[in-house]
Amino acid sequence: MNPEFQRNLWLELTPRRMILMVVLLALVFFATAVTTGADHALIGTLPDTAEFLFYAIVVVWGTRNAATAVVGEIRDRTWDTQLLSAIGPGAMTWGKLFGSTIYNWFGGAICLGVLLSDTLAHHGPVQAGIDLVYYLAVGAISQAAALLASLIAVRRRSAHTRLDVFLYQVVGMIAGAAVWSIWSAADPAGSIITHKPASDFIVWWGRSLDSRGFLLASLAVFTGWTLVACYREMRLELKMRNGSLTWLAFVVFIGVYVAGFDAWLNDDKALHALDTVVLRLGLALATYAVLTYLMVILEPKDRVHYRWLGEQLGAGRLGAFWNGLQAWMVAYGAALVVAVALIARLYSQTRIDELALIAAGLGFLTRDVAIFVAMRGRQRRGGDLAAIGILIALYWLAPAIVGGLGLENLLMAFFPKTTAPIWLSPAVAWAEGIATAALAISRVAIRNSPAGRSEPSRA
Repeated sequence: MNPEFQRNLWLELTPRRMILMVVLLALVFFATAVTTGADHALIGTLPDTAEFLFYAIVVVWGTRNAATAVVGEIRDRTWDTQLLSAIGPGAMTWGKLFGSTIYNWFGGAICLGVLLSDTLAHHGPVQAGIDLVYYLAVGAISQAAALLASLIAVRRRSAHTRLDVFLYQVVGMIAGAAVWSIWSAADPAGSIITHKPASDFIVWWGRSLDSRGFLLASLAVFTGWTLVACYREMRLELKMRNGSLTWLAFVVFIGVYVAGFDAWLNDDKALHALDTVVLRLGLALATYAVLTYLMVILEPKDRVHYRWLGEQLGAGRLGAFWNGLQAWMVAYGAALVVAVALIARLYSQTRIDELALIAAGLGFLTRDVAIFVAMRGRQRRGGDLAAIGILIALYWLAPAIVGGLGLENLLMAFFPKTTAPIWLSPAVAWAEGIATAALAISRVAIRNSPAGRSEPSRA
């Protein structure tokens, strides 16, 4: 058996704790059963109580345990010893994720037994099987997201106060809430969010698919990707290198997945005139832009690593260069490729206004990414927060001031805007992007000499 998982089994599933969980849940279920329909009912029906307790135990409490699985070891100063053990990244990930939350899954299994028994009796085995997959997925995704957030923070060498652990837990609960909200939108009884009857079909890539089946498959796939992300972060923490192929596969997958929902944009009058190819490329481009922003914030911007990448590229070692690319670089490259395809499509349709906006947006994306690299290259701490502050000033404060002064023509310097002549906005955006990228590269290329002074890198 996985030694890390076995260790957590011994620590978490003690006889006293198991008996306590069984007795407390049995008392709650018994109290619910005898008070159902009474004025002093506890929560509601027995299935409602079981579902509520499952979310409380597995999602809320479980994300807390997952968030402390690694950072708790760091605080107790036992993590370095585990890093030196012979446990591999797969066993460590499995042991930490499911071992630290095994007590939560023990309680969740009891709740699922009550919940699925009612579903089996009233709706049949098919619906019970569907619900089982959903509950397992929402629990696994929320806990894995909390663990992933903590591992990213560990890699960035962030602090691990109680507030930090709570934030990791919040990330997991947000992931669980997102899964719940999407799943409830396809509830045959009606969406809890929109209070409207759910559609039996979802249009994806022009095909009408059963909504529950499609969402169930999506949950399974995204659960797998979340677990893969935890495994890759654990590899980095164990001082192993990750190649770029797995991340590239995810980038391709998420672009294809999101692009298939173009039919959802047909209700927008401003987008109704655009053809299907443009809409799908636009969705993929927006997805890659968001992914680029997210990863450039989360990943450490190490000047030494960037100089190493430059050395590999200059020496023609393309394999090492490719495997050393960070996730935001791959996402940015995907955005460039899709943007070029989208611009070519718009040009063939002589839609110059839309083409100019896409080109300008790509220039501003380049500028924003370079700001993060430049600020992190200047200061080791607070660089990302400073970059976020600069972006807030560029996209919100400065445009508000410029607009208030009646200088609307200058707004093109802050975000994509249609101008006359049409090429002016893309030219300004790319001028800012190239200038900021040059600044970032110059800061990355500076290294500290032994005497403490700064000198340009030979790379």
